[in-house]
Amino acid sequence: MTNHGGGAAAGAVAAGAAAEGAAAGAAAVGAAAGAAAGGASGSATEVDRSRVLRAEFGPYLPMMDFLAELLGPRTEVVLHDTSDLSRSIVALTNGHVSGRSVGGPATDLVLKVLQNHEHDDQDYLANYLAESRTGGTFRSSTFFIRDADGEVVGMLCINIDDEPLTRARDLLEAITATTGLVKGGSRGGAGPVGPSPTTVAERLSMNVDELALDGVARIVAAQRVDPQRMTPDEKIAAVREIERAGLFLLKGAVAQVASALCVSEPTVYRYVRAVRTEG
Repeated sequence: MTNHGGGAAAGAVAAGAAAEGAAAGAAAVGAAAGAAAGGASGSATEVDRSRVLRAEFGPYLPMMDFLAELLGPRTEVVLHDTSDLSRSIVALTNGHVSGRSVGGPATDLVLKVLQNHEHDDQDYLANYLAESRTGGTFRSSTFFIRDADGEVVGMLCINIDDEPLTRARDLLEAITATTGLVKGGSRGGAGPVGPSPTTVAERLSMNVDELALDGVARIVAAQRVDPQRMTPDEKIAAVREIERAGLFLLKGAVAQVASALCVSEPTVYRYVRAVRTEG
C-alpha cells in the first residue's frame, strides 16, 4: 500500500523548510537594514524604510558603512534598486556630498546601462567623472548587483569628492615647475600622475523630473534645430537618442518629450514605435 500520509508529511516538511529559508533571507536583510538605519552599530547609512529591500542587498548594507568609514566624509555611497528608477536610491551614506537623499531617482548612467546592456559582461565601472546639478564633480565607480539569473537588480555606487586633492596636486606641480623639481628630474624624481577623467559620464539628479527634463533638454539641444522647426525625421532622430539614453524607462517621460518637441503624446508614442521597429 502506498504511504500517502508519509509523502504528504515529507512535502509539508519540505515546504516548511523552503518557507523558513525565505523567512531567514528576509530576516537577514531586515536585520542589516535595521542596523544601517541607526541601530546599535551607530550606522551612518540612511535606508528607505518604506521599501522592502531585495535579499541580494543584504550583504551590501554593512559594506556601505565600511566604505564610508574607510574613504572618509567626502565619499558618498549609494545603493540603487533598479525595480523603480524614479526612486531607486534605497540606501545612502554621506548624502551631503551630492545633496541627494533616499527616495531619489536613478542617474542617467544607470538608465543607459539598463537600456543598452553595454556592460553585461562587466562586474563594475571604475573611476569615471560624475557631476551634480550644482556643478560639483566626483570620481565615481559603480558595482553591478545581479540576481541568480544574472540580471542587474541593483547598483552600489561610490562618489568621491576629491577636488581638494586635485587642487593640492595642481599646486604641487606648479611649485615643482617653478623650483626645478620637475617630474622625472634628478631632484624631484616624481613618478607620473594618472590622468583624471575629463568627460562627464554621469549626472547626479535630485529628483526624477530633473533627471528627465535635463536629459531630454540636452538631447533636443544637440539637434541644433528649434523644435518648432524640426521636420518629422529630425524629431524621430531626437526620439532615437532619447530611447538610447534610457529616458523612456522613467514614468512621465513621454509627456516631457512631447512638450520638448512641441508634439502630442500620441505622436511621441508613434515615433517610439518607429524607432523600436528599426531594431
